Amino acid sequence: MKYAKAVRIARSIADISQTELADRAGLDRSYLSLIEGGRRKPTMETLQTISNALEMPFPLLTLLAVEKQDSKNINEEQVMGLAKQLTRLLLETPKTDDFQKSTDKASSGKSKRSRTPSRHETV
Repeated sequence: MKYAKAVRIARSIADISQTELADRAGLDRSYLSLIEGGRRKPTMETLQTISNALEMPFPLLTLLAVEKQDSKNINEEQVMGLAKQLTRLLLETPKTDDFQKSTDKASSGKSKRSRTPSRHETV
């Protein structure tokens, strides 16, 4: 498994800098850089902390870390366990606050657009 790759991808998806992720996770930025560069192998606890800081389910971070050669080391029971965890996460309904934030964000983007008034409107 390449957690270095997984952390880089997840951080890119979250659109945050190494410094911001390090701050959120309570890690030194240089240590995070070493993890992302594959020069340090973090503990599962550290990976869980990074996952939490990214607001990403740990099973998803693990899935991002899987490589083709890992499939030889993963048994069917582990794959099924991971699939079940991800399925539960995907089936959870969004919290009302999260839904409201995304709705507000979407509508705020629309209101900032300028539009050309029609012939019948006064400016």
